[in-house]
Amino acid sequence: MPSGQLQSAEGATRLVLKVDIDTKVGLCEGVPRLMDIFARAGVKASVYVAMGPDHSGRALARLVKPGFLQKQLRSGAAGAYGVTTMLYGVVLPGPIIAEAAPHLFHELIAAGHEAGLHGWDHVFWHDRMRHLPPQRLRSHLGRAWRLYKEITGQAPTTFASPGWQITPDGFLALATMGITHASCTRGERPFRPVVRGRVLPLVELPTTMPTLDEVLGRNGVTLESAAATLAQQVRPGELNVFTLHGEVEGRAQAPVLGELISRLQDQGVVFQRLVDAAHEALAGPLPAGDIRWGTVEGRAGELAFAAGGAV
Repeated sequence: MPSGQLQSAEGATRLVLKVDIDTKVGLCEGVPRLMDIFARAGVKASVYVAMGPDHSGRALARLVKPGFLQKQLRSGAAGAYGVTTMLYGVVLPGPIIAEAAPHLFHELIAAGHEAGLHGWDHVFWHDRMRHLPPQRLRSHLGRAWRLYKEITGQAPTTFASPGWQITPDGFLALATMGITHASCTRGERPFRPVVRGRVLPLVELPTTMPTLDEVLGRNGVTLESAAATLAQQVRPGELNVFTLHGEVEGRAQAPVLGELISRLQDQGVVFQRLVDAAHEALAGPLPAGDIRWGTVEGRAGELAFAAGGAV
């Protein structure tokens, strides 16, 4: 694991801003705006980019899944991506996301943020990885790994799974390719994944909080009240991981993120990158565990959970 800008914060309330970039527009438009927000607030984040083709239009096939259409209408998520994005992979060829703005990887790293992999084809991984054989998993990850190294000159060390979809074979492939820390599940605290009785060396740090699109439109939550609602989900004295999206909080819903960060800073929350939180986790006893599948209110389909803990 590379040395990070570790902020020792034992006993403090800590929060990782984990940014998922699923699309070309999320990288090209979302990342610059997020970097401005982070710079003004003086915080660092961990940013994960889907490296390969933007096939967002193919996600329309999920409309048949129970709860998916309702979530899109309730949260306004579909509008966040734009018409052109929703045609990629269906009517328009899907552009290679990382190649659309390779300079942003260098700008993120130079600004002190962490940059990692969010898979190769986001939609493919989200919809099919659970049933892929190990060889296809390795092939998928290998394409993302090679392009990341080509752009940055460094091998990636961190990974965030699209849609919180991960299997034991997926964790094994990540560990084999040199990933030292990841965020692929929902749960409460860091752990080392166990695969067929073997404890892997990588640290998994689950998302602990609901996402913005999971709370919007539910229980009376509006854009005006969303930041306060999310701030209430932060657990005092513990590590919290909040997942946001370049397509959402990096564009139309950027004011919600700005207000959330401001509220948390007023509460004394310490912001860390995932690598910093992983270093702290390694300094103490770190449990080993398996994963299970479950559901989250406000999100369609099943997600991977850390066995024994869930949000």
